[in-house]
Amino acid sequence: MTVMLAALVSCSVKEDRSDCPCWLTVRASYPQELVSAWLGTHTLFEKHAGELVDYRVPRGIVELMASTGDFTVPEGQQMAELFASLTKVNTVCEETEVIPALHKQFARVDIDFKDEDDGRTGYDLLVIGTVVGADKRTLEPVEGPFCCVPEPFADGRGYEFRVPRQKDESLKLEMSVGGKLIETIDLGYLIGKTGFDWKAENLGDVSILCDLPAHTFTITVMEWEGPVTFNITI
Repeated sequence: MTVMLAALVSCSVKEDRSDCPCWLTVRASYPQELVSAWLGTHTLFEKHAGELVDYRVPRGIVELMASTGDFTVPEGQQMAELFASLTKVNTVCEETEVIPALHKQFARVDIDFKDEDDGRTGYDLLVIGTVVGADKRTLEPVEGPFCCVPEPFADGRGYEFRVPRQKDESLKLEMSVGGKLIETIDLGYLIGKTGFDWKAENLGDVSILCDLPAHTFTITVMEWEGPVTFNITI
């Protein structure tokens, strides 16, 4: 807890209470939820764990980040299942309560190779991109080198992997044999052609059926409202 919070004291009912602190209560939606808060450049509290958070905070507009899952992608790994929300709380009052609604900050991408019996190819696959996670204060994409190896789908055909919220169409799938690059699939371009909304409050998921000989891709976008399928030839 910062010095700013430590200095907060209670106010008498007889004095001017306009500068008195506000009693902020945050009720978590998930058992593993972490809550952080800032007022301007001052950190009020950070990564408070638990289903109930009670703090005396200065009056103003407090930025509250509630989350479960990691914001940053470790090198060579896929994005964590990050659910998070940024809430601006008006604390110009005696007390206030917030129940953050967490939102999906990652997209799962499924890849299925049509001509293969199990949807899996003999090529070595590597997903590369330019976003390595979400900013812990704004949830905006954080630039940096991203790469991961798609995992075989446990209960079906093909592969799956998770990516963070993207800022452009730089996401690619490299296909190689013995270290030699054979082909590159522009995943970002294909996903972009569907109108997939990387700025949506809750990110959807994407399923891509690859017909490599025909260079045709059938893409199903699984939004919260329901699936939409597109056929793209490049």
